[in-house]
Amino acid sequence: MARTVDQKRYAERREAILSAAYRQFATNGYDRTTTAAICREAGISSGTFFHYFPTKLDALVGVLLAGVETTRGELQRITAASPGLAAVLNYARVWEKDIGDEHFGGFAGAVGGLPLEPSVAAALDAESSLIAQFIGHHLATAKKQGELRDDVAVETLSTWTRWLMDGAAHSAVQGEASSGELSVAISALLSAR
Repeated sequence: MARTVDQKRYAERREAILSAAYRQFATNGYDRTTTAAICREAGISSGTFFHYFPTKLDALVGVLLAGVETTRGELQRITAASPGLAAVLNYARVWEKDIGDEHFGGFAGAVGGLPLEPSVAAALDAESSLIAQFIGHHLATAKKQGELRDDVAVETLSTWTRWLMDGAAHSAVQGEASSGELSVAISALLSAR
């Protein structure tokens, strides 16, 4: 007879493992993080860990993919609330809050320190593509609404916006505190004069 799985408990336990893995990778780096440390922090046995994630790398990819889904939900929420330039600026505020998380720099450093791993690269590319599409779509809308400067193509403004966001993330990885002005910088870059 097949065992019935409590979906809510399964999801809660998976989330606990991913949260513990995120903190462990952020604090100790990928190489120095052990599955035993993740299990201790999550309050689970190693058997439970391996039921959810066959390897430490799978747990890391799980953290990244959970981040993609969180980003997807956030972008959908922002899109529903405000199109155009307001959407891009709202996402910049969300991004600045995300990179201000005490574990962001350590986690980004842990991921960045890995040799090219296809599953990690795929997860990072998925999030990057999602954000690029969001920014491009909303800047095109902003252009139609007359909210954007008109001396530069939308595609170029989209690239510049992503550069500013990436630069803010890089600063966070370097331990520089967020100034709270990313959306101000993006607005100054993009707004019609």
